[in-house]
Amino acid sequence: MGRLVQSYFRRLDREATAENAEGLLSDFRHREQKAKRADVLGLKSPAMDGMPRNDTVENSVERRITDHLSDQEFVERVRRALECIEDDTSRLILQGLYIGRPIKAEALMERLTMSNTAYYHAKEEALVAFAEVWPPVPSELLVYRTVRDDG
Repeated sequence: MGRLVQSYFRRLDREATAENAEGLLSDFRHREQKAKRADVLGLKSPAMDGMPRNDTVENSVERRITDHLSDQEFVERVRRALECIEDDTSRLILQGLYIGRPIKAEALMERLTMSNTAYYHAKEEALVAFAEVWPPVPSELLVYRTVRDDG
């Protein structure tokens, strides 16, 4: 008898993945506000004056991997990830709950003409869709169940 091979999609723990995505997105508004600090301070990128500079020995890719995202990078990455979600309803749910001016779940349900149960299923789908496009660095949001191989 042949061995049954399960795909990654079937092993995806949708509930735990949605929880991870919700935890990350729930911090969006706070980090977006913090990202505005540079605007308040009037900080700008340095101007290029043509003068020679020493080469840096810093590995910026490695630094980004090991450090947490800056608030501005986080905000930009979340917005890009949302743009990658193909389903309009999923994007609307995530933007309403986490990105723009806060909308209550009841108002979203009414706007989308969804029952309570349908809304919560759609919300989980939206969070999983976000987790699927979120890059694994600096934090992986996808959670997979372990599969035993009894073969």
